[in-house]
Amino acid sequence: MENITPVLELEIYLIRHAQSNTNAGIRVRETPTIQDMADPYLTETGILQAKALGKYLSDTDFDYVYSSGLFRAERTATEVINGQKERKALRILPYLTEVGMGRDYCGATWEELHAINPDAVLAPDLGENTEILCYSEHDDNASHRERAKKTIDYILSHHKNEKICIVSHAAFITHVVFYLMGLKELPAFDINFSNTGVTKILFYKEGTNKYGDIIFDYINSTAHLKELPETK
Repeated sequence: MENITPVLELEIYLIRHAQSNTNAGIRVRETPTIQDMADPYLTETGILQAKALGKYLSDTDFDYVYSSGLFRAERTATEVINGQKERKALRILPYLTEVGMGRDYCGATWEELHAINPDAVLAPDLGENTEILCYSEHDDNASHRERAKKTIDYILSHHKNEKICIVSHAAFITHVVFYLMGLKELPAFDINFSNTGVTKILFYKEGTNKYGDIIFDYINSTAHLKELPETK
């Protein structure tokens, strides 16, 4: 068989956000608001996780950093940017919204997002009327898979020979990973993505890598959290 040199075309680091109040079971008030439930802030531990993640990835020179428009993802992505040698804008990609986001929560305003990261911008080529969030039902798996496809198609169409950081949410990351695995239906198993767990995915030029065009280098790595208290 002819020897072919593998040609790496793209690296994606797919990351779950740091620990939020909801993850930790913290009630910030006696009667939680819609924002408390739909768009919670990071806990003190979550902020430490995000900072540890940023430090861990500081030697990885990302070309672009993306996150959803939810605070817990943007705050985590901002710490990744803070660890980079050169300051980068944070691209908000609505496709990355967690599943089950109902329209009873309209999402943060740009002013609120800019209070966390003044350099946050809407990802390019989405249209001027694009909303910050994507709204969906929890059990609409076909739509979640289609959104996972849109996410990957978007990244592949806008980037080549680059390193991309993407911060999203556990359930939606699961749909992205299963889509990339070629699974058309949800399998009987699940992946328990940890807060700030990193999944590194390599995309090779078609037919150049004998192990396949899409390779998972690792899934849900939390090596950067070894000095922090154990969390969910």
